[in-house]
Amino acid sequence: MNFTPFPIIETKHLLLRRITRGDTNDMFEMRRDPRMYEFLDTKVDENAEETKSYINKMNQGIDENKWIIWAIEHKQSCKVIGTICIWNINKKESSGELGYGIIPDYQGKGLMKESLVSVIEYGFKLMGLKVMEAYTEEHNEKSIKLLESCEFVEVSRIDEEGDLNNQVFRMVIFRLLAE
Repeated sequence: MNFTPFPIIETKHLLLRRITRGDTNDMFEMRRDPRMYEFLDTKVDENAEETKSYINKMNQGIDENKWIIWAIEHKQSCKVIGTICIWNINKKESSGELGYGIIPDYQGKGLMKESLVSVIEYGFKLMGLKVMEAYTEEHNEKSIKLLESCEFVEVSRIDEEGDLNNQVFRMVIFRLLAE
């Protein structure tokens, strides 16, 4: 896996590109919104410095070919409205895990599906993955519907204990196989 040069993906409404320091304000707006973490064991960013640290960490992982994460830029507004990634890449098993999030004001408009479909195609065709998985909390109905609409199939459920508040999350594991 080599993410240099960084792959830019353009869809009808979106530009999937590398996150930059110039995205700090948009990313901070997203990462400080508690609605983004309703189904996750993550704390909100309290200041822009935490967001800059996150951006640096994500880009370091890209540079080390550990994962790939795209900023989801809405073409019409030129605003970063979310992120989508392939991580937990297992070269031996040709598999990767998808992660994604979009700010609530842009949910329900088909934009995450537009992103997800293009990233699935990238993972299978350009990365050569054979399997993609996604974990989502069992009450996250929007995420479950999104995955099912992209032909992911539920393969199991597991309990994950959170680190921040000792909450237990019931995670649904979805899988999609390359054709």
